[in-house]
Amino acid sequence: MTPLIRRRANDRAVKPVPAQPTFAISVPIGAYHPLLRDCLGSLAIQTPRPQVAVLDASGDPRVAEAVAEFPDLVAYHRAGPDSGQSDAIIEGWDNLSGDILGWLNADDALYPGALEEAAKQFTDAPDTDLFYGHSIIINDDDLIQGYHWAVEPPSEMILAGDIISQPSCFFRRSKLDEVGGLDRDLHYTMDWDIWVRFWRAGAKFAYTENILSRVLWSRDAKTGGFNRRRREELERIIGANASLVRRLKSRFGFALHHVLEYLAPDFIADFLRSAPGRTLRAVNGIDRNGGFSGEAYLPLVHYSQEPMTALNVTLDCQSAVTLSAAGATTEALASGVHRLIFEKPVGAGETVNLNLSVDGGVARFLGAKWR
Repeated sequence: MTPLIRRRANDRAVKPVPAQPTFAISVPIGAYHPLLRDCLGSLAIQTPRPQVAVLDASGDPRVAEAVAEFPDLVAYHRAGPDSGQSDAIIEGWDNLSGDILGWLNADDALYPGALEEAAKQFTDAPDTDLFYGHSIIINDDDLIQGYHWAVEPPSEMILAGDIISQPSCFFRRSKLDEVGGLDRDLHYTMDWDIWVRFWRAGAKFAYTENILSRVLWSRDAKTGGFNRRRREELERIIGANASLVRRLKSRFGFALHHVLEYLAPDFIADFLRSAPGRTLRAVNGIDRNGGFSGEAYLPLVHYSQEPMTALNVTLDCQSAVTLSAAGATTEALASGVHRLIFEKPVGAGETVNLNLSVDGGVARFLGAKWR
């Protein structure tokens, strides 16, 4: 006779353990870039480790050489022509099984712990459809310039401007399928188009102030252009999703961004960024123009094969500024230029917090470069 088991009042039903999300990351390559190895290296150190597809339309043998360095990372590699970046990204996802999607360009890199934080968000809040954070910007000379100043918390502003840094964004495959997938016909604004469709479909957005990626803002970068096709793609989204006033602001905003980042001399760009009425929202104490008062910090990382022994930091300051980083001593090189020398060389994928403190007044972070 089967014994009768009675449940005590204080017994608890065992909750099922949520399935851990798996990530599928496409890396579309139209032309070889020296930072490709950084990109792949940044993916190789992630936990959970993503499935990665490299879609190479460059015809450059250096791409295959870089991929060969990560045989346990790249699950799908295609070399040959495609119909553009969006087509390549879709091909990558179609050949991977991960349920959380994202993509990196060859000159992008994830920050250490980015996918761990994303996985936690999707696991702890299963209704999350899209998760994003901040990015650090570098230029063609590997100068770290600060935070991606356009990133903001989720709001209806997403209908008028792209407030998400795409390399720092991850989203559910199921939700993307629900809203119609990535638009193959878009070559410049396919990321913003996704965010807008997610927003209009009532998707659950989640956001962190933490840094999830490093992005190159190059004068030669595709997104830096303001050619006719890009303007047409921008106009399609702006015209369909914003009021008349917001449409005008959006057109002005995108044009101004292009001028500030790619055309205007530095002193003019600095003046326009700091003009009265401009929003100077701060991230970790540093505003969009590099300004800070009191204490601020930037988390910095490199993916060079050789360990780095120093970091040069350039500031514009009228008051005394203190710089520090764990395991480093500081010396002044010239007016506003400081060098942090590390007792133990900093290896690839190690994060260093650059701490800044100004004694009264306001200072400005102008850049930092690994040595």
